[in-house]
Amino acid sequence: MRQFLTLIAIAFLFFSCDKEDGPWQLASPDGQVRVEVNREAPGAGPLSYSVYLREGEAWKMVLEPSPLGIEREDAAFTDSLQFLSDEVRKNQEEAYTLRSGGRKEHRHVFNEITLAFENQDKKAVHLVFRIYNNGVAFRYRFPEESGEAVRVVKEHTAFHLGEGNFWGHPYDTVTKWNPAYETFFAGPLPIGAEAPRNKNGWAFPLLFETNGSWVFISESGFDGAYPGSHLHGNCEGGLYTLKFAEAEEAMGYYDNAPHSTLPWKTPWRFIIVGKSPGDIAAAHLATALAAPSRLENVDWVRPGRSSWSWWSDSDSPQDYERLVPFIDFAADMGWEYSLVDANWNRMQNGALEQLAEYAAGKGVGLLAWYNSGGKHNVVEEAPRDLMDNREVRRREFERISRLGIKGIKVDFFQSDKQDVLRLYLDILADAADYNLVVNFHGCTLPRGWRRTYPNLLSMEAVRGGECYKFDASYPEKAPAHLAIVPFTRSVMGPTDYTPGGFSDNTYPHLTTYGFELALPIVLESGIIHYVDTPEKIQSLPPFAVELLKELPADWDDTRCLAGYPGRDAVFARRKGDKWYIGGINGEGEEKNITLGLSGIAPEGATIALITDGREGSLGMERRAVAEGRLEVKMQPYGGFVATVE
Repeated sequence: MRQFLTLIAIAFLFFSCDKEDGPWQLASPDGQVRVEVNREAPGAGPLSYSVYLREGEAWKMVLEPSPLGIEREDAAFTDSLQFLSDEVRKNQEEAYTLRSGGRKEHRHVFNEITLAFENQDKKAVHLVFRIYNNGVAFRYRFPEESGEAVRVVKEHTAFHLGEGNFWGHPYDTVTKWNPAYETFFAGPLPIGAEAPRNKNGWAFPLLFETNGSWVFISESGFDGAYPGSHLHGNCEGGLYTLKFAEAEEAMGYYDNAPHSTLPWKTPWRFIIVGKSPGDIAAAHLATALAAPSRLENVDWVRPGRSSWSWWSDSDSPQDYERLVPFIDFAADMGWEYSLVDANWNRMQNGALEQLAEYAAGKGVGLLAWYNSGGKHNVVEEAPRDLMDNREVRRREFERISRLGIKGIKVDFFQSDKQDVLRLYLDILADAADYNLVVNFHGCTLPRGWRRTYPNLLSMEAVRGGECYKFDASYPEKAPAHLAIVPFTRSVMGPTDYTPGGFSDNTYPHLTTYGFELALPIVLESGIIHYVDTPEKIQSLPPFAVELLKELPADWDDTRCLAGYPGRDAVFARRKGDKWYIGGINGEGEEKNITLGLSGIAPEGATIALITDGREGSLGMERRAVAEGRLEVKMQPYGGFVATVE
């Protein structure tokens, strides 16, 4: 009888409300997640929403009542909204295939409710909520089809968390180089901790541990009609409130407020909920909420590995003869690409045309670097002024595609303003017309765009391996930072950390060879740019070199086997029938961990395990799986890689 009543209650929560004053409630298809929209007072006051996670036969609140509301220059949609109608759609399903990523095949099921309101001037706004089995997404929609130009001046949207722990990174100050989502991730901090005073608040994504649950918050579904958002730095009481791009970004050009014509919709803001950090890492709402692919044929899109000369020799792109060894190295390793970085247009002893011909003879595709500016940045690195004008950009894409160039790296965007976000999409669309894959650097977060434009293989938006060249604090902060990234930044999409720095470059590593070897597994990227020299990588033990020759850049499936942000992270990724497991230790103490291998390695299967040896060496041993488990020791700031043979 109790089970019957529980099922009745769950069914009721698919949609329950007082039509006029709420609360309006909707549960996920599996009945485990619920959203509730409320008025502050009957017929008046602002709206708010809450998110609940089912625990046994009870519901626990994981997101406390959080403000809703949006203001345009011509109309406010905050107080005294009159309820007009509701529309509920149950068990909606979307399936899609990604060309690159941690999982190839995706299927998402959700319930959706659209609540229609109008303000006192009879202007309409719709609140659209989607409830997935692992989270909630919502957006505002202005349905009027007038073609009128309108501008949003403020969003009251916020996320209210209870007590607990918080992991995040600041939205950086505006400089010649920033913002670029390249601040350190930190935590655990107490929920409500104020952002550093010299920064512009907190950046997406946000990760929380509260009320025995895990909550991840970010945004997706951008089509060029809205800027990116971040959060105000003052989060007193755990209230994190949206803030648009800073006015000074992009050298002060472009409006930092959203502007478009009616009808119009905002991006999706989404909340992933789970019972462990692994639940967060395994979620894919960023791509679920993005627009479907706009490319009919993606057979030419090729994820892969790349050599990269710039990290070890920053002036090498200006010298043909210093680039050739990196092309030879990529060919020797069986890697798909070699990246020619900034200032290649000043190349001596040869030119890009010759280099492309040489690389083609070696079976290696070249990737060419570009500055995104334009007036929106003053970074001198070149070639520049080729990306911001469509006619010029397409002429350049046609030219390099004729040379056989396979892709581009576009750098230095430094803004989340709407016009700059539109530039990303324009570059992706034009690059696809010329069969060019794309990697963005000095950029915003991935926002599900790899689904919309499968030629997008990676994005930086992380404080990465290049910082060993510039930042004396990086070696000390990197281990914990990199053990947070898999549960925060990488949940949003491909993470071009640029791993494989086995050498010391200006500032010596604290991390071990095992840690560095595991990073391409722990941090997924559709192009893996290995940063070290041919000599250093080929001097590794033969089993490590062989691993780097075969390690894929795209995956059929991914599982988080263990981890806690800032402490450690262990991921298993499958390509075809083979599983690769990588783990990193973000702390300066030795650890013994036990991993469950159900569905990964059958009883008695052989595991090839690469771990840290003495004095910076690597060792390998083979073990038989016993009782479905693998026990691994990680050195301080160490790591390991295991393959299932």
